[in-house]
Amino acid sequence: MSLMKTVPVPKLTLSFEIDIDVEYNSFGGKTADEIAEALQDEIHDLVFELDQVVGMDSHCTSITEHN
Repeated sequence: MSLMKTVPVPKLTLSFEIDIDVEYNSFGGKTADEIAEALQDEIHDLVFELDQVVGMDSHCTSITEHN
């Protein structure tokens, strides 16, 4: 019985910082935190469509309201 050796696949960790401006209606039913979470979920979905992506971690660092 021969044991097959697995060949390690090199991986990279890529770090990005992005700022996204969105239109926000405070009376629209969602809080700023809920909008940030929904957008973050959408970004994860898009990134995981790439075959090379095997993991992702992200977090919202700040929310600033502009008038």
